[in-house]
Amino acid sequence: MSIMKSQELNPNRNFPKNSNGVKKWTFVLPTAPHPDTLVAIFIFKKFGEKLYPGIKEAGFEFWQELPKNKTTESLEKENYILIDIGGGKFDHHNKKEKTTTSLLVAEHLGVIGAPALAKMLEYARRDDFFGKGTISEDPIDRAFGLSALIYHLNKSLVKSPERVVEIVMPLLIAHYNEEYRRAEELPLEFKSKTEKGESETFDVKQKGKKLKVVMIKSDNPSLTGYLRSITGGKFDVVLQQQSTGHMNILTRPAKRIDLRSFVSLVRLREAERQNSNLEMSASDLSLPGRLPGIKEWYYDRATNSLQNGGLNPKEIPPTKISWNEMKKLLELGLSEQIISF
Repeated sequence: MSIMKSQELNPNRNFPKNSNGVKKWTFVLPTAPHPDTLVAIFIFKKFGEKLYPGIKEAGFEFWQELPKNKTTESLEKENYILIDIGGGKFDHHNKKEKTTTSLLVAEHLGVIGAPALAKMLEYARRDDFFGKGTISEDPIDRAFGLSALIYHLNKSLVKSPERVVEIVMPLLIAHYNEEYRRAEELPLEFKSKTEKGESETFDVKQKGKKLKVVMIKSDNPSLTGYLRSITGGKFDVVLQQQSTGHMNILTRPAKRIDLRSFVSLVRLREAERQNSNLEMSASDLSLPGRLPGIKEWYYDRATNSLQNGGLNPKEIPPTKISWNEMKKLLELGLSEQIISF
């Protein structure tokens, strides 16, 4: 890393090479990294390989101004990419319309409409335009919001601004990966499962409320959250059956669904499938936690879910209740046709 004022670059210097033997690119920033420039760098590293081979391994320098007799165009020919400095195509300060550097980079690389980038670009815009990377007025939310953490990292790492990039980049990668799953992978999986008959949807009424229910066969841990989201269909109850046979039932918190009748029926049916004679009332069968003799099922009141081992079943055996039986139990239990509390 270097921080330089106006000076001549040595035209005969040996440029560092990346792992493929190609002359290494260098990002140049005018100041310590901030949300907009960090998002711009992420987009470059994620999508810029075609136009800028080797960009994934680019290094960093921090300049206060351009070297004498140099322009952003001439410097790019020397493998320098100037971010937010020099008045070039990636400097948002001199543009007619108010914009951000990250938006300029996304437009240049042709990914401006990528659904998985939408929230990240909006975060950078909101932070840069209004200083509201975190909107909440709660002091804890603000202290631990990404913008505040970046600010404090810059204060702690004044002499090593490139470390701020190294620390924040994995967070942006993790966010993008999850957004990509939600925006592209998960909708395709849900569509495929439906076409193969590995997913069923139906409605049930409970206490005057219509509940949207979906049953799906998948080992993807992100699918239940997606299906309960607005983009995923806003299902109130999601049953996921894993390839091991384990089933887990999760609900959408906002709907305040009463699972007790369903929980009682499931536990009773599980005992019947095991030829076990349970002498318990419906009320006892609906108790939270795990019951003696029916270790397959854990009723979690805090998350309002019924779990047959969760994502990592370990020693919990899969339920002996079949797919079709479970569908019937969902219909009867959620509608409280047999047991009502």
